Amino acid sequence: MATPTDIRKIALALDGVSEVDHFGRPAFRTKKRIFAVIRTDGLFLHLPEERKEFLFEAEPETFVKYMWGKRANVIVQPERVSKKELAALIREAWEFNLPPPPKAKRK
Repeated sequence: MATPTDIRKIALALDGVSEVDHFGRPAFRTKKRIFAVIRTDGLFLHLPEERKEFLFEAEPETFVKYMWGKRANVIVQPERVSKKELAALIREAWEFNLPPPPKAKRK
């Protein structure tokens, strides 16, 4: 079972990640945006829409659908996934939220 300390270690090991406060909760961000927030009800991950829908259907007890306005968000129940799977999900959210690579300059 992953703890908040495990989540923090996994997220901060990724390149360019910083920890910030998000309404009193620890959150992790790239330069572009927040991709993970440790909440009392689980771990919010900012993932692509199609990936979230897949997770909701695959294991609704583990990947809880949390509605914010018209958008569904995923709250992962860390106690229901292995540390390895959690690390992969955090990395996926991080990759999805990386800033786009700089455009090549024309000569």
